[in-house]
Amino acid sequence: MPNARIASHRIHYRVSDECAVVRPEGPCDAKTTEALATLVNSPLIESKDLIIDLSRADYVETPGYRWLIRRLKELEAAGKKLIVAGLSPSVERAFRLLKLDRNIPTAENVSEALEYIQSAQSKAFAQAAKK
Repeated sequence: MPNARIASHRIHYRVSDECAVVRPEGPCDAKTTEALATLVNSPLIESKDLIIDLSRADYVETPGYRWLIRRLKELEAAGKKLIVAGLSPSVERAFRLLKLDRNIPTAENVSEALEYIQSAQSKAFAQAAKK
């Protein structure tokens, strides 16, 4: 995966025709969340389905959760998907406590998230073909 360095934050990303996978490293505090938002809002990524891979995130603070909710709403309005993958036990517990798991799809890993996006795209294509 290519690396993006925004200030002192390290964020890996991979972009394909269908989606973008973004993996921040270290703590997802307010500054890391700002750097992540800068990368995700770039023309390279902004119009894609998005997988946030938190497998290398030490923890996620409140600004990170708020950003995920905002990004979910923006992507849904554009007909796109957001999936969060690789949740550590503590982040998964916070997801459940904040009830984010009711709105934001999660996956064990990036491969599972990619399968979810591909199956959703196949269903959408099949429905469009019926019309």
